[in-house]
Amino acid sequence: MSNLARQYQQHPQKVQDQQQKQLKAPKQRKFSVTKGEKGLVLLAVVAFSVAVTFIIANYASVYSVNRDIHNLQRDIQQQTQVNDGLQLQVIELSAPDRILHIATEQLGMSLDDNKVRVIQN
Repeated sequence: MSNLARQYQQHPQKVQDQQQKQLKAPKQRKFSVTKGEKGLVLLAVVAFSVAVTFIIANYASVYSVNRDIHNLQRDIQQQTQVNDGLQLQVIELSAPDRILHIATEQLGMSLDDNKVRVIQN
């Protein structure tokens, strides 16, 4: 009798445990990702990657253009210095005293004031 009593006592507890498990089971939902959600996540990742690539490409092109601008500005500055130096040479070489000296000394010319005409614009 003692075995029967033990079985009888254990049996109602098992039934109650099973009922509690059945009551808890519907409350717990298994989270699953659908194909549509996977597709949306994949689309978002691709869009993000394209946007990042586009931004990096723009930064690279802006950097390249800025580098070219700085190089051109440096070249312009150097050419301006060369032009200023040449302008000074033109002023020095076109001095009337220098031209008169070269004409008389090297070319054997003489200055005849009677044949000189002054033209003004």
